[in-house]
Parts: sequence; C-alpha cells; structure tokens
Amino acid sequence: MTDDEEATSTLLIKASSLLRDSNERLMDDAETDAVPRLLQEASHCYDTVARKLSADDAETAATVAVGRSAVAALALQQCALDELDCDWSWEDESDGPYLGHMQEFDDDGISEPLLARAIEAARAALDADPGDPLVPLHLGHALCWSGDRDGAVAAYAEVLRRDPEDHVARDRLTELGEEVPEDDDFDGTGSPDRYAFALVRAEAGNASWGWSSIALASSAAVAARRDADGVLSSLADADLTREELAEMLRLTLEIHRPGQPVTRFDLIDHVPDEPRSGSFLIDWPAIPEGEPLDPPLPPGRPVRIDGQTCFYGVSDGPRR
Repeated sequence: MTDDEEATSTLLIKASSLLRDSNERLMDDAETDAVPRLLQEASHCYDTVARKLSADDAETAATVAVGRSAVAALALQQCALDELDCDWSWEDESDGPYLGHMQEFDDDGISEPLLARAIEAARAALDADPGDPLVPLHLGHALCWSGDRDGAVAAYAEVLRRDPEDHVARDRLTELGEEVPEDDDFDGTGSPDRYAFALVRAEAGNASWGWSSIALASSAAVAARRDADGVLSSLADADLTREELAEMLRLTLEIHRPGQPVTRFDLIDHVPDEPRSGSFLIDWPAIPEGEPLDPPLPPGRPVRIDGQTCFYGVSDGPRR
C-alpha cells in the first residue's frame, strides 16, 4: 500500500467511526448535540478523499458516495429528533419515519434543506454498492418523511430486493399499507455478498435494562480481533465476574465470504474461566484464523446485514 492509499484508508475509516458514533448517539438518545459536529467532520474526511480521487478508483468513489448518503441520512434524523422533537421517527433500528411526518412536525421547513440533501445523496449512491440495502433504506426514510408514498414504497422494495430479510423495510412497507411478499418471492441478491469481511457483533445489557448493540465490519481477521478485544476492554471498569460477563455481553465473530455459509464463533465461550474477575481476554489461538478475506471489504465501507447497519471498526464497545 502506498502512502497515499494508506492516508485515504485512514480517512475513510475515521469517517466510518464518526458515523458509528453519531448513529449510536441517536439510537440511545444520548449526547445528540454533538452529532452535527461529528457529521461535519465525517463530511470533511469524504471531501478530502474525493478531491484526490483518481478517475479509475471506483471502489473508493463508491465508499465516498455511500458515506455521504449516511451523513445526510443521519443529519436529517438528528434534525427530526432534536430540533423538531419528532419522538416517533427513527426511534430505533426497527423503526423509521411515518409517512408525511414532515408536514406534521415541520411547519417552518427547518428540515427541507436536509431532506433535499438526503434524497440527492442517496440517489447519487444508489448504485455504488448494488448488493447492499443501506442506501435505498436511506432513500426510503427520506421520502417517507417528505410524504412521497410511491417513492418510499419503491425504495423500501429495493431494500428487500437486495436483502429480503431486512425487517425494517418490511415493517415500513406494512405501515404504508403494502402487501409484503414472502422472502422467496423476491428475485434479488440477498445479503451483501460482493466482498469478504469479518464482522464483530456485540450486545451489552440484560433483560431488565435492555440491550445496546453494535456491529463492526473489517477487511481482515486481525482487525476484527482488535474490535472484539476493544469491546472486552470497554467493560474493564465494570468489575464483572466471569459469570456476570456471560450474562451481560453477547459477543460474536462472523466470517463472511461470497457464496459461502457464514462462519460464526461465540467469543464469550472462548474467554477462559480463569481469572474469575478483572480484565478478560479472548483465547484467540483456539479460534482458527482461516484464509485471507478475499475480495476484501473496502476500507471504511458501511454495510447492512440482517436489518442492522454495520460500520467499519475500530470499537470502544457498545454504549451501556
């Protein structure tokens, strides 16, 4: 990797981290006043990469387009939640805006420029990664907010064409009065399968408090291991016993390869029983490393799998 390529990768991974932070703040309704600044910084990263982009670098151009769509979608979401106090929009990853909520909550048109930007960015990125349902979901939410029922239905249907199991798009289509076909009625591409990647899924909490989750994708198993170790490290101050760790943390490593079954490892099962408390470590030598991931997920590229948006690592753990 050349110095320029490394600098580009660093910027794209930084931008994805900023998107993840913004998304978690909005999902948890915590410190959301920082979201505009985080999104502005992410936009600066994408703009810097775009200015240096060569005409033949289609993968990086696609990552920038998808990232810009995510920035615009999150900015519109933040406006609806914080500035317009629209409590029922984008409440969590199983929800989205109701049809025409803009007319109900935004008499002054505060969200109009953000809406226009979200629609424009999503349409510009719609074919950037044609197997991934993330961008059409952005478009569906924006059009639903605006009151464009037909456009929203078409966008959500495209989400399901790409991933028939995306429960958010299914819920939105049902809410819009559409009859949602069964999975096998869609002649689509299914889950994203153009790239190989490692995915760390982490859920922290319990039945009483609820669960907070993150999903982090990376193009190499060693990076996914750092993400998983980062999740465990984020719990070091909680002073958990080994039994409590197993009760409050679900931690899984998935290996995705195009055209192959997903390989899954329950990482908590690979945390030794000793020590019984303190800092916990994963017994990585007990987990086969496998072949290199090829073709690798482009650096910084967010993906959407099983109805969850997965940002490119590195993690400091899910919010608790």
